[in-house]
Amino acid sequence: MMSIRPSMPSGLNPHLKATVDSGNLPLVKYQILNCQGQDILVGRMKIETSTPSGHAFILRRYDTGAISLTTMFRAAFPTASEQEEKEEIAWVKDNFDLTGNNGSSRDTTITRLAGTWVSPDLAMSLAESYSLGGLINVVVNARPDPGANYRRSGKGAATNTSTVPRATPASPAEASSIRLSSKAPPSPAPAPNPAKRRKESSPLPAKSQEKAPTLRRSARTKSPAPQVSAVPSKSPTTKTPRKSTRRELVDTPGGSEQTVVDEEGDAVEDVMGSELHQQDVAEQKALIEGLKAQRDALKTETENDMDVDVKPKGKRGREEEETLKFEPKEQETEPRVFATNTRVSRWKMEPQTKSMAWGVAAFLFGAGAVTLLPSLF
Repeated sequence: MMSIRPSMPSGLNPHLKATVDSGNLPLVKYQILNCQGQDILVGRMKIETSTPSGHAFILRRYDTGAISLTTMFRAAFPTASEQEEKEEIAWVKDNFDLTGNNGSSRDTTITRLAGTWVSPDLAMSLAESYSLGGLINVVVNARPDPGANYRRSGKGAATNTSTVPRATPASPAEASSIRLSSKAPPSPAPAPNPAKRRKESSPLPAKSQEKAPTLRRSARTKSPAPQVSAVPSKSPTTKTPRKSTRRELVDTPGGSEQTVVDEEGDAVEDVMGSELHQQDVAEQKALIEGLKAQRDALKTETENDMDVDVKPKGKRGREEEETLKFEPKEQETEPRVFATNTRVSRWKMEPQTKSMAWGVAAFLFGAGAVTLLPSLF
């Protein structure tokens, strides 16, 4: 049985209706996101919002096919509070099975990304209440090209290729100049051989040999040919403005499409990374609080057990502290019972009866003795 769903926030994105009614739905763009050492193909749809950034993204990961519920909610309700977002996500987690959509600390087989991820079918059913029905259909039906080489996020590309992307936009003229500058230093190498021969032939060329190293050293920094002195001074002046203008064009392309794509990809990676870090911190805090609660519960249980064991000892201590009083027992009025033979115990008589019996026995013994003794003598 499903629990009661929390009410939807009031601040619905005003740009959604205009976007859907226009018929020009945003396209899904793809990028490779590197997370925890794994490359994941992610699709993103840009949605206009009334926030300071001016836009939001709806994300889908293609390793599991799941769609980010967090980005759906934020694109539909950009001004909603954090508490409203938590209540909606908690309701979805309590009423739907989300296994296999995103990794967790327990399931490490799937790479974990920030936020809550749902299946495409569940995303389409939830999109109706978010007014994202047509947009989510585009995200669900979007299929990346298996043979395409999609761009990596800015940080992932920087770690993998270092400074290679900055060198790629160089023109053939600049590349040729780089090749000339790289090949220029080896050209003065043959100079030492004629200098040695001149030393062997005559001492005069030795002076020219002393001048040659100075020209050769200057040639390494400015130009390979020592004959032309004006070329080194002109070459830096002609090359530096070209490089500076080209660098300016590459760094500030005036809002080109490639720059927008790079910025969007970096923004997606920053959001995913920051949210994943915040989610890890929240999970760690919850784990620590749970461990503290367990520790406190065990502590209270042990204290209760110790109190139960200590209470009798406390009573004994109080009894020992009381002053001792001598209370003699009264003498027993009843006669003490002695153990006798079982045969004797059959004839139970009162003390008076016993004394009478003993008297009769003594009388009979005396009478018998009086009658028998005279006959004997």
